[in-house]
Amino acid sequence: FNASGCGSVKFCIRNPSNCDPESASCFFLSFQQVKSSVFIEMSGPSEGYLAFALSHDQWMGGDDAYLCVNKDHCVHVSTAYLKGRSPPILDSENALEDVSWRLADGVLQCSFRRSIRLPAYKGRFNLDASYYIFLADGEASEGGLIYKHRRQPLITNGMYNVTDLPQDIGGSRSPQLIRAHGALMFVAWITTVSIGVIVARFFKPVWSHSFLFGKEMWFQVHRMLMLTTVMLTSISFVLPFIYRGGWSQQSGLHPYLGCTVMALTIFQALMAGFRPSRHAPRRQLFNWFHWSTGTTARILAVVTMFLGMDLPALDLPDPWDTYTMIGFVAWHVSIDVLLEIHSYCLVRKAEVIEDDRVQILQSLTSAEAEGRLFKQIVLIIYVCGNIVFLITFLAAINQI
Repeated sequence: FNASGCGSVKFCIRNPSNCDPESASCFFLSFQQVKSSVFIEMSGPSEGYLAFALSHDQWMGGDDAYLCVNKDHCVHVSTAYLKGRSPPILDSENALEDVSWRLADGVLQCSFRRSIRLPAYKGRFNLDASYYIFLADGEASEGGLIYKHRRQPLITNGMYNVTDLPQDIGGSRSPQLIRAHGALMFVAWITTVSIGVIVARFFKPVWSHSFLFGKEMWFQVHRMLMLTTVMLTSISFVLPFIYRGGWSQQSGLHPYLGCTVMALTIFQALMAGFRPSRHAPRRQLFNWFHWSTGTTARILAVVTMFLGMDLPALDLPDPWDTYTMIGFVAWHVSIDVLLEIHSYCLVRKAEVIEDDRVQILQSLTSAEAEGRLFKQIVLIIYVCGNIVFLITFLAAINQI
């Protein structure tokens, strides 16, 4: 097996892009027309099975499938029909010719030839039409029973005719709507909401005399970032439902926690819209509700992202994704703790006047304002760090 001829005489699908099928990490599928038949090669790192399917859409079901299954250290090549999300229905008759296979060093390879048209075999598609192409791998029992693939199959981004002009293409293991869902959630809960919370928590005294559009700057920045979070979360929330066409029964706790986060996000925005005036009797109650709702939403959002990163539809590299997310949480907590310690040290320097509450408040505000330069430097570093984490996640999403 080799990639010579890809794009010139063979139609090839490779993952990662431009990888060599001689490599132990390369998934490879090729089609080469020879008169009235097509010679097919399939290779990939698997000790269970490799399979590809031709489909009229990007959903499993109603597809023409071809499986190479490791059964007792021999590879059995067969055709099958995919009905819904059920296990493949193997054909009793095999329409394949010139079958060969190889199993070594954790790499499974098989090749075979089939006619472009097979009118006598029900379920076999004509190869001179355009289809989405799936490429999947998974585990198999000693007896050749195949198990559901643990990760999303590689799916071409468009429909292709393998007997038309030869091409050398790749695909994605994550649908575009799911990738957009993950990207928007990372933007919302790694950047906008985190920065907005830091600004509201530590920059009131720093920007208390700076105004933007008639309001204090810290408040305007906080409100803008939080409204952006609500907008991004709302858009991202509906994308999986559009893709799935309803509720997913196979995503564990992720969709339930996601709905909870969405509800808390909307509730937080509505509550902020009815915020009492600064000296109103209910202002203290509002502050506690606002803080507790926001904190709960952020904690649940992080847990939801941890769970979502390992789902088959958005299977980021593991354990890299978990370590990176832990790094982001540690980064945020460390900056929060640093600013808390800094604020505490400034307050300790403040003049405490027991009999005059107004003067006490003014004294604390003045002490907080002394750390303006330090806080602004920390904020810049924090924003840059968050952007680095965000770019890292977005780059990973773009590669799957």
